[in-house]
Amino acid sequence: MRDITTEIEGRLSGVGCSCHPVMPRTARALVTEGDAPQVLLEVLKELGLSGPVALAYDEVTYSVLASSIEGFLRSRGIEVVGFSVSRADEGNALRLKELMGRASVGVAVGGGTVIDVCKLAAHWSGKPFISVPTTLSHDGIASPVASVAFRGRSHRASVPATGPVAVVADAGVLSSSPRRLKAAGAGDLLAKLTALKDWELGELHAGEIVCRRAYAAELEAIECAIDFVYGGMRDALVLLRGLLLSGAAMALVGSSRPASGSEHMISHQIDALGKSKGLHGEQVALATVLMSRYHQSHNGGWWRDPRFSWGSVLELLSVAGAPTSFLELGLTREDVVEAVLRAPEVRPERTTLLHLKRPGRETVSELLEETGIC
Repeated sequence: MRDITTEIEGRLSGVGCSCHPVMPRTARALVTEGDAPQVLLEVLKELGLSGPVALAYDEVTYSVLASSIEGFLRSRGIEVVGFSVSRADEGNALRLKELMGRASVGVAVGGGTVIDVCKLAAHWSGKPFISVPTTLSHDGIASPVASVAFRGRSHRASVPATGPVAVVADAGVLSSSPRRLKAAGAGDLLAKLTALKDWELGELHAGEIVCRRAYAAELEAIECAIDFVYGGMRDALVLLRGLLLSGAAMALVGSSRPASGSEHMISHQIDALGKSKGLHGEQVALATVLMSRYHQSHNGGWWRDPRFSWGSVLELLSVAGAPTSFLELGLTREDVVEAVLRAPEVRPERTTLLHLKRPGRETVSELLEETGIC
């Protein structure tokens, strides 16, 4: 077992920050190889959580890891109440909340769907939860933000939730997860390129406070994505470190602001169309290419580092084997144009380049043509 909590906190504490004079504690982050059930039990004991465990999973992650966790905990005399998450929606979160209300802790074994439902259920029940990711497709494994569908809608909305008290990551399970999911995780981290610049615009035009510690964490997360992809996508721990840093950045400010900008708003509108075959990380990565080109033309504070240009992002996606066109996701150019035009409606209270300089239909179409992503 490897405890990387100190490593994550050390990188965060190395940056001065007026909004956090004292470095807050981050979620315990443990990397294991094949003995996740035993490590999880040790974490439960260290945290003094000796009561029943509400174990959340889906059909796939139950066979991958949750079943062994369930059996191991029960063999040690711990009551386990299992819950299979079918969808990241309000109904599943409410049902899991009821189970967690009668337990001492929730344990989420899975990807974005399972973890998002568990963190919202934890928020509603006031109970802690532990994140046990089985994929690295998103940066929500350690964040205090959940993406869940409400009121019977098909698309999700991002809402404040409860971040995990600990993350137990099985390196073997994560390394063997599909390449597509890991590429999507890298894409989610590359999206911070535009998210950070949109955050800066919020500081400049709306008086927002940009937490320098959270900003630095996201910058390093971007570097992790670049290193992971150009390293042949072999070292899953590099990607894990980036995703944990991004989650820590969101925890520092209590929102998704450091990690989510105009590119995520475009992705949310794509979700609302109900036509995309793409993963979250694939959608936001392509939207990052588009918005990087738009920032380059209209934001004088855009990155000077050539590795952060829209062309470099597109090249990274190609090397990773990720989609390099919205057409690969089953979307037409008109679909994407509509999503971009409506994107500011997702977060009307936030300031992004799309809020400050709303493009017309023709401009968006020209950007898609120039970048070649649709």
